[in-house]
Amino acid sequence: MSISKREIKTAQNKQTILNSLLARMHKETFDKIKISDLCSDAHISQASFYNYFPQKSDILVYYIQLWTVKMHWLILIEKKCMGLNAIDALFDLTARICASQPQLMAEIVAFQAKSHKIMTAPPLGEADKLVAYPDYQGIESMRVDDLPALLSIHIQQAIDAKELPSNSNVTTLIVSLSATFFCVPIMLNQSPLKDIQAAFQQQLSLFRHGAINKYSV
Repeated sequence: MSISKREIKTAQNKQTILNSLLARMHKETFDKIKISDLCSDAHISQASFYNYFPQKSDILVYYIQLWTVKMHWLILIEKKCMGLNAIDALFDLTARICASQPQLMAEIVAFQAKSHKIMTAPPLGEADKLVAYPDYQGIESMRVDDLPALLSIHIQQAIDAKELPSNSNVTTLIVSLSATFFCVPIMLNQSPLKDIQAAFQQQLSLFRHGAINKYSV
């Protein structure tokens, strides 16, 4: 499938807006950032902005989609991990983001907590992935757009590899891991990397033992 110049330009504009938001979130909370300021930073009109993002919160959804596909590529292609090792790698990468960008992670958690509806967005296009990660070979073919989808892949791998019992409930385990993913950054906001990593490791150990004990016959 060929990618048009228009698709590339659209992806570039969307990511310019996203980068402006991320830069401003080092100093301002998400709610206080104005769309007009993002448009000024990106040198686009507000009418163009709404063509890309119908509402400001859609920028965060877009970031989450890009982050998810990046994590999938790093774990699968660079680290070559699967199953429980992949889950460990995901949380280690997340810990590093929490330590380096605590405000961003806190805002994402708060945004999801305040949302009264399930976040939905069109799937990422190939242009979105290629513009964001031009050096990540093959990333454009990856089809995973949110955390539950990513966790589902690795949980199923763990079941297939007999790391988890065959009768494990994937949905229940996704909820358990998602709770850890969102709660630890809130509890340890502004903490050093080693403390966040240790907390994730402790919770993942409980997850493994709990899943094995619950579903083992």
